[in-house]
Amino acid sequence: MKERAWHVGTSQEAIEMHERYIVQTYRPHKFVYAKGEGVWVWNPEGEKKMEMLSCYSALGGGHCHKAILDAFVRQANRYWPGSNAFYNDVAPLFAKELVEFCGMAKVLPINTGAEGVERAIKIARKWGYTCKENTGDSLGFESVVEAAETAKNWGHKEKGIPLDTAQIIVCDNNFHGRTITVISASSHEQYRKYFGPLTPGFTFVPYGDLEALEKAITPSTVAFLAEPIQGEGGVVVPPDGYLKGAREICHKHNVLLIWDEIQTGLGRCGKRFAYEYEDARPDILILGKFLGGGPGQVSAAVCSEKVAGVLGYPEDGSTFQCHPIDCAAALAALRLIQDEELAERAFELGNYFQAGLENIHSPQVKEIRGKGLLKGVELKHDLGGAKPFVARLIDEGILCNQTHEHTIRFAPPLIITKDEIDWALSIVKKVLTEP
Repeated sequence: MKERAWHVGTSQEAIEMHERYIVQTYRPHKFVYAKGEGVWVWNPEGEKKMEMLSCYSALGGGHCHKAILDAFVRQANRYWPGSNAFYNDVAPLFAKELVEFCGMAKVLPINTGAEGVERAIKIARKWGYTCKENTGDSLGFESVVEAAETAKNWGHKEKGIPLDTAQIIVCDNNFHGRTITVISASSHEQYRKYFGPLTPGFTFVPYGDLEALEKAITPSTVAFLAEPIQGEGGVVVPPDGYLKGAREICHKHNVLLIWDEIQTGLGRCGKRFAYEYEDARPDILILGKFLGGGPGQVSAAVCSEKVAGVLGYPEDGSTFQCHPIDCAAALAALRLIQDEELAERAFELGNYFQAGLENIHSPQVKEIRGKGLLKGVELKHDLGGAKPFVARLIDEGILCNQTHEHTIRFAPPLIITKDEIDWALSIVKKVLTEP
């Protein structure tokens, strides 16, 4: 084959070609990735920046982590996807270790986060039409007898709602993806406008409001879908007791609890999953981002015993589902989280980062929020938005982004060190305190 270039040579070329040939659904900052290692990246001209966004939490192990890269390349040299008409020898091991990692029953692997949400919606709707009883397993009872007795006391009966009437409760200000059905579950007009008719079947309630959640439940309600911490919504942490309260309400009314932990899970927030801060185990757990380790494209709807058998052939599937190369990277990422105790590390360093941000005492800051290594610094609204501050941070060496207009989001790789956090804090202090 004729030798050809595999990447463009300069930042300006990359930007111009991107804008010329790629549909502009994003507005990228003017930095071009050309090399990455750990928490550091370089552009084609050799300018070095610190990675503090991690591809919206997908790079928990940083750029080009050796263990993940080795697994990805090793499998790429064995064989590529063979089709779901046959088995492969990587996906079953990945599924086993993921299910055990989550303490659940089975997993439905898929490719992107939004697809994981779509699958959770499909499972919840079919469950509502076909389930026979609620055994209470999702609350973690010690015996089936205890679970069944509790279900009986709470008046659980067959769900069996009429076909095509299922309702799923979602929260205002959520972000679950951008497919047609998922934007139908969004309260953000900019994601919905021009794309109707939208998918029916969603009821909106304020985030963090347990009373509103319980009032919204009807005989047609099959699930409550929410993020334990709203990431795109501005790194919004709910009131204490909300997660556990939501679980109790869902169980009381025979409604599935679905946590979208695509951004908050897999160690990001200082626990394996953010719901663990209140022991609010779901019936379906949606994962993505860091699940693929960085190079892999993997998401999943991880199911409790209650819903593990709901979908069957030929009700779901995808060409690249259980992709062996992606599953190899995902398997390496799961092992990395455990072997290097990344969740515990994120808890410790997240507290350290939080204290450092609070000690800046900037008059520009309205509030600092987050858990673990997911932080949102909300600026005072009369400043006109966070974007100019983000631009200055990027110029000074920190790659981050604004979310929900007024909030700067920081989500560094979970392998970041204290010294690297100290360096980042010095830059943040400079940008937030100097004119």
